[in-house]
Amino acid sequence: MTATEPSAGTTTSELATVATQKHRILVADDSLTVLRLIDRTLRESGYLVDLAEDGRRAVDLALRHRPDLIVLDINMPELDGYGVCHELLATSSWDARTPVIFLTSANAPHLETLGNQMGAFLSKPTEPVVLVETVTKLLKRRPLRH
Repeated sequence: MTATEPSAGTTTSELATVATQKHRILVADDSLTVLRLIDRTLRESGYLVDLAEDGRRAVDLALRHRPDLIVLDINMPELDGYGVCHELLATSSWDARTPVIFLTSANAPHLETLGNQMGAFLSKPTEPVVLVETVTKLLKRRPLRH
């Protein structure tokens, strides 16, 4: 799934219904500005949010909190987004069906394919409403785990 503009078919009440179920989302990005913006956007939409400023912390938080979805930058210190995915998928207790939204300024043809396989790909900058719509669509496909 690749999105750059709000979907005409998604209503505000649909977005609120999914969010009020208190899904947990892990956001990993090395930019504090991006982390704060996404944190505020997702919390205002009713989600529980965990933040990681590098890939190593993202893996630790993911394994500890078992998020329902991950928003992941590709270029991060300690461990990049590819390494985060690799480590999580190599962990036998990890649910490989957990959707990942690759939210990155990196631009490579394989990112859209990877996003389609694991969840979605959004390029930075992305409108907050597009992020929330993408999160909502992906979470509607999965049952709440908590």
